Amino acid sequence: MTDFVRTVESRTTFLVPQSSLTEKVPPKTPAFFNPAAKLNRDLSVLAYRAFAPYLARKTFADSFTGIGARALRVAVEVPEMEQVYGNDINSIAIEVAKKAAKINSVDDKCHFSIDEVCKFLLHGDSEGERFGIVDLDPFGTPARHIDCVLRAVLDGGLVSITATDTAVLCGVYPEVCLRRYYGRPLNNSYGNETGIRLLLSLLALTASRLELAIKPLFVHATMHYLRVYASVSVSSSEANDVYNRIGYIMHCFKCGNRFKAEECGNAKCELCGSAMRIGGQLWTGPFHEWEFVKKMLEQDPDRHCKKVLDAAAEETSGIPYYFRADEISAKLRTSPHSVQKIIEKLQSAGFIASKTALNPGAFKTDARIDEILEALR
Repeated sequence: MTDFVRTVESRTTFLVPQSSLTEKVPPKTPAFFNPAAKLNRDLSVLAYRAFAPYLARKTFADSFTGIGARALRVAVEVPEMEQVYGNDINSIAIEVAKKAAKINSVDDKCHFSIDEVCKFLLHGDSEGERFGIVDLDPFGTPARHIDCVLRAVLDGGLVSITATDTAVLCGVYPEVCLRRYYGRPLNNSYGNETGIRLLLSLLALTASRLELAIKPLFVHATMHYLRVYASVSVSSSEANDVYNRIGYIMHCFKCGNRFKAEECGNAKCELCGSAMRIGGQLWTGPFHEWEFVKKMLEQDPDRHCKKVLDAAAEETSGIPYYFRADEISAKLRTSPHSVQKIIEKLQSAGFIASKTALNPGAFKTDARIDEILEALR
C-alpha cells in the first residue's frame, strides 16, 4: 500500500494511488481514481440526499466503485442511507476501499465485493433484495449493463448512469452509436444534449420491455462524460406510453434550422431547401424535474454545483436542442451577444427562452433560427 496516499474530498477521506493525483490521465493500475470527477460526485451526493426521503429501502449500490470514492461519500455524507454496497473487479481497489471505510468510521454500513457488474447487481443486498439507488459509472459505454441496472433497482428507486463514450454519443462514430443506443447522433453544436437524449431513450425503451417506466429528474454534461438521474417505477400502462416521449430531431447543417419530429423521414429544410439530417430515435420529453432540482439546491451546494443547478432549474428541458450564442452572433456578423440578452429579447418577442445546464454559452427557445435572428437584428 506504499503507492497509496490519503486525500480528502468534501468530508470524506480516500486512499488513492499517488499517480492519480499527479498524472494528467489517471492510470487504471494499481486502482482507478479520477480527481477531476469531483463535480460528478458532488452532484451525486446532492441528488441522493434529495431522493433519500422517498426510498422504501435506503440502500445504495455502486457498480464500478474503484477505490470506493462515490460509495464512501454516500456512506459519510448521505446519513439517511442505511447500507452502502460497492463492487469492482479490481481486488486491490476493494482492499483500499475497505480500509478507507474504517478510516471514515463507516465500515459498519459499507459492504464491498469483487465481482462482475451484473452478477453483483442481480445478487441484491445482504438480504437478497433490490437496491434503493443503483449507480453505474463505467469506463466507456453503460449500454451493456442497462438491463441489469433496471432489474436491480426497487420500484420507486433511483438510477444514476454515466456515459463516457461521448465521441460515440456526440456523433463522431454514428454506426457505433446506432448499435449501442438504437439511435443516430448529430455531430453538431448541441451534440452533448443529443447524446444525453440517446442514453435516456435506451434507458426508457429497455425499461418498457421490463414493464417499467422511467422519469428523468436531472442530467448534466461535464468535460468528457454525460450523466442522467431517473426514478424507476413498475407500471405497464406507463411503459405502453413510452413512445409519447420518444421521437427525432431534424437538423439542417446549412442554415442551422432544427425541430422536433414524431417520425423520421426524408425532409427538406423549409428555410433553405437543403436536405435535413435525422437524430434519433431519442428522448424528447423533459429531463429536469423542477421540484427535484429545487431540493438539490436547498442543500447549500458549492458555487460549481449551484451554477449547474441554477441553470437546470430555469431550463425549458422539453425543447430537445439548444442554440449557442456564438453560433447566432456568427450568422448576424456581430460581436457576441450575451445569453441573458438573447433570452430577454426572445421573451419580449413572445417566445419561450431559457438558459441550459448543458452549455453556459447557449440558450433554449421555441423560436426558429430565422425568428431568433430577426428578434436580435
